[in-house]
Amino acid sequence: MFPVKKRVWLLLPFISLFFICALDSVAAEKIDCGKCTYSTWDWNTLKKRAENHREIVKPYTELNAEEKDHHSACTVCEEDQAAIVIEGVPPFSVCKYYADDVKKAVRKIVDAGFPVNSIISYRVGMSKGSVDNKGMRTQFSNHSFGTAVDINAESNGLYTNCYEVGGKCQLMRGGPWKPGQPGTITKDSIAYKAFTEIGWHWAGELQGRQKDFMHFSLSGD
Repeated sequence: MFPVKKRVWLLLPFISLFFICALDSVAAEKIDCGKCTYSTWDWNTLKKRAENHREIVKPYTELNAEEKDHHSACTVCEEDQAAIVIEGVPPFSVCKYYADDVKKAVRKIVDAGFPVNSIISYRVGMSKGSVDNKGMRTQFSNHSFGTAVDINAESNGLYTNCYEVGGKCQLMRGGPWKPGQPGTITKDSIAYKAFTEIGWHWAGELQGRQKDFMHFSLSGD
């Protein structure tokens, strides 16, 4: 065991590195304190399309509040995502802090014979929140942090004008939701059970005008 004095000297380089990374962004870039990389876009609510596609590369020390999830320790950075590979399921990525739980949930779904034809999680984009004077959304979605999963969008659509499930609901995205069909998510399905067991929420139970039957998320929206 090193004497206390010698141990302090050995730690000095690491202590100095910490303060450089935390306080000096210019020096941080030169010594590579950790990069954040991601691709993103803005949703134009007037034209109903994604615009302003861009690639972001920056030090972790320069992440702003919008780039950090308020419900977890996850960020928009690719470096904070973990790839999930399960036989018979399209590969996808989720926030690394929840990767084990999500993998167990999806494996349980597959083992029970529930077909997973498509699945999307990490996908960065400004598609949430208020709209600016140009009609652009101003907040990152839950998918941007890898804390949401869409399963079988082709048979579990997103509906609006859907305060109660019924004939007045209008399909916005994905395919028609038809309970009883293979791959359709309901409260009785193994998909619902598997994800709610790990503490995630189903957007088919959203209060208000939207019902998103494909969507599970950590925050519940």
